[in-house]
This record gives sequence, structure tokens and C-alpha cells, in this order.
Amino acid sequence: MKLNLLINGLILLLLSVLLPSHAAEQLNIYVYHNKPPYIMNQEEQRGLYFDFVALLNASQSHTRYKLVYLPRRRIERDLNEQTLDGAVLGVHPVWFKDPDKSRYLWSTALMYDTDEFVSCAENPFEYDGAASMANKKFGGILGYHYFRTVKPVKAGALERVDANSEEGLLELALRERVDFAIVSRSTLNYFIKKNRWQEHFHLSKQPHETYYRAMLLPKQLQPQFEKLSAILSDEEFRSKLTQLLSRYQIDAGPG
Repeated sequence: MKLNLLINGLILLLLSVLLPSHAAEQLNIYVYHNKPPYIMNQEEQRGLYFDFVALLNASQSHTRYKLVYLPRRRIERDLNEQTLDGAVLGVHPVWFKDPDKSRYLWSTALMYDTDEFVSCAENPFEYDGAASMANKKFGGILGYHYFRTVKPVKAGALERVDANSEEGLLELALRERVDFAIVSRSTLNYFIKKNRWQEHFHLSKQPHETYYRAMLLPKQLQPQFEKLSAILSDEEFRSKLTQLLSRYQIDAGPG
């Protein structure tokens, strides 16, 4: 009996030494932009967003971050119902109707991108206000919001054609099935290189918009937000993030 108690005591002592006093917190990081270079292969976990989360995990030990893809509508539903249990990566306050950053918690800007008006080089489109889009067709991603096109589409002056991917959008523009498509510059660069489409496209001198991507957290996740903010503001982390973004030809922004 005494021997069993001794053995049990030794086992407990050994476990207390080998195991951490508390398990790392788990936090999902949700994304809905399933496109290169941000997500290149979900099954193989390749792409900038996967590497970004890996960098977060390598920079600290208190939280285990995990990248999870969710459609935007599901993310918005969970935000509205206050059931979202993690952060949202790669988003901008205006896209979530929070320009003054009062509805949600927002990180600093992490990376920058530009949505371009892309057309076939043989039939170039130049954006110059709503009038330049009259009697034309444009390609967009199903469910995405392109603010410069809203009024012309509602007025019936501009026809919208939806595709399920940016590569599909570029093919529509290349075959002149639309007069122009709206595609992010980072994704355009990826597919131009992949498909050897150099010299095939024209970019309007005036883009649709230039913006930054940040992280959003629901207000009930204030403690998790503070931990994330501390990592994102760390000088060493920012240096490594800049190096990571450069490998994907993504603009790190000012500084």
C-alpha cells in the first residue's frame, strides 16, 4: 500500500515537472479570401495567411493560433449574433461597416493591396468616374462589394457578371466577355506569372481602391485582442512580417 502511494506520488511529481502549468489558449483566426497569394492551397496549408499564423505561433507561447476558412456570410452572421470565437484576418473597417472602429476591435494595418480595373490589352478600359462605365459589363466575385459599381448597376447603366474565382474573372476579361474585371493587384501578379499572361492585360491608371488589411476581433475578446496587439506591435515581429510579405510581393506599407 505504501509502495503504491509512493509510486503514485512520484508519477504526479514527474507529470508536474514535464507538463506546463497551464495549456496554451486556443484561438481561431478566420479568413474568407480564398485566393492566391493569401491562400494557395487549403489542404497543404500554403499561402501568406498560413505563413502569417505560423509566424504568430513562433513569436510567443501563450496562445495557439489556427487559421480557419469561413465564407464571409458565415463570419458576418456570427459577428451579428456575437458568437464568433476568434479573429478575422485580412479585412478593413469599411468592409464591415465600421469606419470609425467602434463596433469591433481592430489591429494596426498589417499589409496593403490595390483593387485594379483589369481589361484585355487589346481593348483597354480606363476608369474615369461612373460615366466611363456606362453600357459596359464588369466581372466581380460573387458576394463581393465593389463600391464604385453600386450606383451604375442599380441604375441599369452597368451590367455585373459574377465569377467564383479571380482566375475566372481574368479569363472573362481576357476573352472580352466583360469590359473589365476588378481584381486585387497581388492576386493579378500571381496569375500573370502562373499562366504567363504578361502583356495580356491593361490596368486603368486610376484603380478601384487602395486599402490596408488588418485583423478584426469581437469586443468580447478584449483579452485576446490585447495579447495579439502586443505581438503585432513588437519590433522583431514587424521586421519578420515585412520579410514575409516581400516574399509574396505584398506591400508592407509605411515604414
